[in-house]
Amino acid sequence: MATEERTGRTTSTVDRTVSYYVGSPDYLNGPLAGTCHFGYTPIGEPFALNAALRSMETLLGQKIALPPGSIVLDAGCGFGRVTTTLASEPFGLNVVGIDLIPERLREASQYTKAHDVSGKVRLINGSYCDLPFSDSSISGVFTMETLVHADPLEAALGEFWRVLKPGGRLVLFEYSVPERATLDPLRRWVTDAMVQRIGMASIARFTHDAFSAILQDAQFENIDVKDISRNVWPTWRWLFFRAIRNLPRFLNDEGMDYTNLVASYLIWPYRYQLGYKVVTATKPGAQSAE
Repeated sequence: MATEERTGRTTSTVDRTVSYYVGSPDYLNGPLAGTCHFGYTPIGEPFALNAALRSMETLLGQKIALPPGSIVLDAGCGFGRVTTTLASEPFGLNVVGIDLIPERLREASQYTKAHDVSGKVRLINGSYCDLPFSDSSISGVFTMETLVHADPLEAALGEFWRVLKPGGRLVLFEYSVPERATLDPLRRWVTDAMVQRIGMASIARFTHDAFSAILQDAQFENIDVKDISRNVWPTWRWLFFRAIRNLPRFLNDEGMDYTNLVASYLIWPYRYQLGYKVVTATKPGAQSAE
């Protein structure tokens, strides 16, 4: 299906988010090849980047747990990599992807066509805080490391709740962080600068034990939170050592993105303080057949 242009809300958070992603070409042109999330590696197994990235997407499909043909929303779909996995076998879902950045949606459109799933995909330029769908029209909503950009968080969760059918599934793959007040002054300063630069307006809300209360307040039920931090560690370690190898390129001004470089240096050394959660919940009511 063709990409639909739609004007989303323009806020300072939106501007920062768009500026960051437009200014980070390494997501598409580097080894991640358009994937904008971390990978999942079973504990004890060797790390392989591509396998880990696809395993994370497969895990999301398993967590959303809907029959083929169900309509699901990819909130912050980016280049369409997760969208494509969920539309492909064995999941076979009809995926609506929404994203702030038209350039990413154009790449997503090409990618879904190349993987023969464009007939099961609809791409929309807009904000997931203001969804262009009728009430109770979608069976599942998911975010893959994108809910951190919600501003305000309540608006995004309220929209997810509104468009979900009774019994509809919500799946969040998101970071978790320590309380800001517990950080030392230097780390607090670096964290605040990174959050501001990337437009992660809601990340401070995602403390390690916060997701259940956040979703309860948003009227979701059957909330389950799994910590898969150690499954993500191999990707963080790979990013850290890749950043070290690429430091000469950055110092020579060879187009390395400063924000991602700094994040890669920080995330592995602070792995014991950071977290990664898989959160599932449902909208109250009985799920109807598609």
